[in-house]
Amino acid sequence: MTTLVSGFLTNVNQKIDCNTDKFYQLGILFLQAKIPKIVFVDQIMYDRIHIYENDYTKIILIDKTDYEMYQYMNNDVLTNFSLNTDNLAKDTIEFMFTMCNKTEWIRQATQLNYFNTENFTWIDFGIRHVFKCDDDTYINILESLYDKTYNNIRIGTIWDLQVIYCIDIYRDISWYFAGGVFGGNKEKLLQFADLMKEKCLQIIFEKKTIMWEVNVWYLIYLENKELFDTYHCGHDNLIITNY
Repeated sequence: MTTLVSGFLTNVNQKIDCNTDKFYQLGILFLQAKIPKIVFVDQIMYDRIHIYENDYTKIILIDKTDYEMYQYMNNDVLTNFSLNTDNLAKDTIEFMFTMCNKTEWIRQATQLNYFNTENFTWIDFGIRHVFKCDDDTYINILESLYDKTYNNIRIGTIWDLQVIYCIDIYRDISWYFAGGVFGGNKEKLLQFADLMKEKCLQIIFEKKTIMWEVNVWYLIYLENKELFDTYHCGHDNLIITNY
């Protein structure tokens, strides 16, 4: 058995094509799945979705400033933040911190463990937008995760992990990992969360920047390959059906 974990913070960027209203519509489909779920949201989203809490779903109100890494968001230390992106409105410092916080939400979910499971699976709150199917099929796909359990970090790859691509890992988006789904045994997930926090702080203080979570995950992978159990997918249905 596995518990699904998700989270959403409003106003972390200005992505016009997928604003809070859009994420609300995508998220309520996620909330309809009859599978154990723990969802972390800020006050704005909590006010809209708390009515969906039920026997399958725990909705946790959070304040992003309670998470350790957020203290560096407006800190002068990030003097080298400069991503190669064609969407500056989306790829803000706060958005990067939010993406990198997925493992901290997983950590918190394992500590709460409302549904007493050994496995946990992260699902992006708005992941519905990459699926090419009807809503009922999407919900059924989510529910199929209930019996999928893994001993290591199960995570989807897009790029070939054996190939070294010519990118700047601190400035260019890296799609070695798909980003929207990962999971596994809670002890390995806690190890992953520790490694993620350590690597993010190292990047913040040594490189004076922060970047997409998938880039940081790749750096962790290079040093801890034995921790990962990978599968191939894209930003499509395969991100969950191949999980």
